[in-house]
Amino acid sequence: GYKWVLFGIVLGSLIGAPMAIWMPMTAVPQRTALSHAFGALAAALVGIAHYYEPHGGTLDRLTMAILAIEVLLGCLTFTGSLVAFGKLQELIPSSIKGLTHQNILNFTVLGAAILCGIWLVVNPANWVAFVLLILLALAFGICLVMPIGGADMPTVISLLNSYAGLSASMMGFVLDNKLLI
Repeated sequence: GYKWVLFGIVLGSLIGAPMAIWMPMTAVPQRTALSHAFGALAAALVGIAHYYEPHGGTLDRLTMAILAIEVLLGCLTFTGSLVAFGKLQELIPSSIKGLTHQNILNFTVLGAAILCGIWLVVNPANWVAFVLLILLALAFGICLVMPIGGADMPTVISLLNSYAGLSASMMGFVLDNKLLI
C-alpha cells in the first residue's frame, strides 16, 4: 500500500538528506557508488520477491530468463559497488589487487552463475539453483571489483551504473512496467 511507499520516501530522505548536505564534493564518487549499490539491491530484491511470489504454478521460461539476468546484474552491482565505495573511502586498501589467477576465478564464478541461470530457465521451480545464482552473483561482484585500483574507480562506477540500469530495465520486463523499461 501507499503507507509503505511513504515510509520508504521518509526513510530514504532521512538517510539521503544528511549525506547530501554534509558530504564534501571530493567524496561524490563514493557516494555515487553507494547509491548504485542500494539501487541495484532494490532491483535484485524485487526480482527475488517476484521469484518467490505465488504464481499458480511456475514462471514461464522467458520470464525466468529475464529474472535470472535481473538478479545476476543486481546482485553483482550491489557487492561490486560496495567494494568500490570501500576502496574510495579507504575502508579497503587499494593495495589489494586480487589473486594470482584472478581472471580464471572471475570467469569460473560468472560461468557458474550463468549455468545456474540456464538451469533455472529449464526448471524454474529449482529454488536451489536460484539461491546459488544469488550467491554466485554476489561473489562475482566482489571478485570483479576487488583487484581494481582506486584511480580506476570512476570507470568501474560508470560500468556498475550501467549494470544497475539494465537490472532495473529487466525488472520492468518482469513486472510488465513500461516506466521501468
